[in-house]
Amino acid sequence: MALTQLNLGSELGLEVLHQRWYALVLYQLDAAPTDFMELRQTVRGISTFNLLLRLKQLSDWGLVTTIPEDDYSYRLTTSGVMFHNILTALEDWGNQQLTRELSR
Repeated sequence: MALTQLNLGSELGLEVLHQRWYALVLYQLDAAPTDFMELRQTVRGISTFNLLLRLKQLSDWGLVTTIPEDDYSYRLTTSGVMFHNILTALEDWGNQQLTRELSR
């Protein structure tokens, strides 16, 4: 049977990858709390408002959470850490492909 579309989980994962701000935010965060202003400085080119919107969406998807004691700090959830690992695995794969192409 031929596939005409991906399943919903794959679609969501690709949406996160496709929207560069989501991936960049997830790449910069980890399980330890990160202050919003620190995150704002490391994710270049995005407005403060758009960063807040992206963090809200990532939070709605269960990938990011705020620290209850400090509303201005964010960290990855368990699902966020899993997605972060996917991003780094994708980066490793891409680096291997680039190395292979350069050695030809």
